[in-house]
Amino acid sequence: MKTSMKKAQTTLSIDKETKRRAELVAKSMHLSLSGVARILLNDFADGKIKIATVIIEKDESGFTAAERAQLDATLAEVKAGRNLEGPFTTAVDLLKALKK
Repeated sequence: MKTSMKKAQTTLSIDKETKRRAELVAKSMHLSLSGVARILLNDFADGKIKIATVIIEKDESGFTAAERAQLDATLAEVKAGRNLEGPFTTAVDLLKALKK
């Protein structure tokens, strides 16, 4: 159980749209935005949550290396005429193909 401690005030800057979305989620949970920040900061200070930054490299088309590899493999299959279905004229035909 935590003991009573003196409070310190902190100011956060965030863009208006993110604040609006966060307030909506907090309100749906019957929390204030400052309550959410307090919970997150306490959990962070107690080591309950970790925050990491990951840099994801993208090519000139906006794809990651994994996405580019998957796209290239798919395009090679299309070019070779493999793993193709359709076109479908009805939803029933589409569903039958999905069940194969």
